[in-house]
Amino acid sequence: MADKKDERSPVAIASDELYKTVVENSKDEKGGFTLTFSQEQLLEIAPASVTEKKDLLPIIKYLTGQHLFRTLKTDKGLGWSIRPREAAKAIKALDKDEKMIYEIIEASHTTGIWTKQIKAKMGGLAQPIVAKHIKNLESARLIKTVKSVKAPAQRVYMLFHLVPSEDVTGNSFFDAGDLDESFRDELLNLIIFWIKANSWAEAEKKRHRKDKSKKDAASKEDAIMIDDGNEGTGQKRKRPANDIEDLSVKPRHYQRTHTFDPETDFTQLAHRAGVHHYPTAEDIHQFIISSDAIKATKSASLTVQEVQGCLDVLIWDDKLEKLWNSDDGNWGYRTKRGVTFRQPGQAFDIEEQAEGTGLTQAPCGRCPVFDVCKEGGPINPQTCVYFNRWLNA
Repeated sequence: MADKKDERSPVAIASDELYKTVVENSKDEKGGFTLTFSQEQLLEIAPASVTEKKDLLPIIKYLTGQHLFRTLKTDKGLGWSIRPREAAKAIKALDKDEKMIYEIIEASHTTGIWTKQIKAKMGGLAQPIVAKHIKNLESARLIKTVKSVKAPAQRVYMLFHLVPSEDVTGNSFFDAGDLDESFRDELLNLIIFWIKANSWAEAEKKRHRKDKSKKDAASKEDAIMIDDGNEGTGQKRKRPANDIEDLSVKPRHYQRTHTFDPETDFTQLAHRAGVHHYPTAEDIHQFIISSDAIKATKSASLTVQEVQGCLDVLIWDDKLEKLWNSDDGNWGYRTKRGVTFRQPGQAFDIEEQAEGTGLTQAPCGRCPVFDVCKEGGPINPQTCVYFNRWLNA
């Protein structure tokens, strides 16, 4: 049986071929149609039978009449973007007002438009009628509602097949229009961790051997001999361990759930000038996206510019400093001396682990209601639960 002959006109056949080619070249990495083509660009990807602009114009006119092409004004002149076939078919069934609302929303492109702005552009059309037309367009899957980070309470509409711009949805630090604070904090912590690991020359770690002989020697050195008060005998006795005047006892660390491991303590030594490559924004970005430290969806959307923004924040917080890399002529980054990162699962600041005075170790030194604590009051030393915890620690 012979193949059925295509009875369409040459213009319709060429238009179909051009439309398919434009679809293939219009999709971005997220699957949305965002590109606009000039007449010259369309001529480059047109079928072989179309060699001149005069041959292209009937095709553009045909696709525009079928609502498959949309005409736009650009800085370089006229341009055309495509519509999905499903949308073009649905547009043909719209009434006059619905088509006007659709074109208003279409003109907003990837930034979207508010309901109030749509009503203002529709002139004297009543708000209930505008709302009804918008609902019909949503039901036909021609438009959609997106959440704007700039105005979360406002409804923003855009075409169903478009991908919202970052001005609307935010960057990688936003999730469904809301700021993802946990991701932001973890990313900053991860950046400090990696930069610190590549910023300093690590000195030899101090090994603390816990053999018995050294323990015994230390205990003998810590023993303080005092007079027992027996005149004439000259006998000496060892000061009791619980003697409150024993100043040889080192202050207790203020700790909650974590103690320092001396095996991990090291000295930060600076590299000699001009011999070390400090991490650049591109290096840090490559480390983050190639590691499993963050979710794959976040890793795919994270950009070098967003990493650079994090670096700027850390510089303003006095945690990083910029250094010039003489090997490649780019700015690198190094942590400030003493800056550390938060260990995974650590629930308190690193400063809380340091040794301090008796006042800072006792609960009163850190109590936020110290000024209102008094005997007989609702907050008083007799009923303070933190004293027992501290004394029993």
